[in-house]
Amino acid sequence: MRNVVGLVVAGLVKEYFADSSVGESPLPVIRPPADPGALAALERRSGQSFDPGYRAFLLLTDGLEGFSLLLLGCRDWEPGGMGEVGEAFREATLDSDPEDVGVAPGTPLFPVAVNEDGSQGVFLIDPAGFEERFWLTGEGDSFFFREFAEVLGFLADAGSCEPRESLLP
Repeated sequence: MRNVVGLVVAGLVKEYFADSSVGESPLPVIRPPADPGALAALERRSGQSFDPGYRAFLLLTDGLEGFSLLLLGCRDWEPGGMGEVGEAFREATLDSDPEDVGVAPGTPLFPVAVNEDGSQGVFLIDPAGFEERFWLTGEGDSFFFREFAEVLGFLADAGSCEPRESLLP
């Protein structure tokens, strides 16, 4: 995970400084690692076990800024944090028939990333019978990923992998 995050952040920094005027791209920010106690509390809050890659990510950096989506960490779930935007996006997603792409009713969805206006995000999912653990959705997109490193790679370069667009056959 350390190598994946390092490559992704290096790409974000390069993009940030390559802009014609610095500041057009989001500023990449690596945060201090999550406290193991806070991480355990967040996992309990999610209602499902964390993907090992997501856990390793949070123990390396408690969230990451620099994409169009904020990768949420433990501190984002404090009152007034972006976790509230993620939770509102989750509620809106549940109301929008996620069954259309194969997410069964009752499937746990936990926001791990969200954009500023709450119109797109990534959920940790626990879909019975499927290997995919992450779902990027919103703004007309629907992509499923097996592990968190794939999510990071896709956010850094959408051509880096070909995620499933639906869990349906």
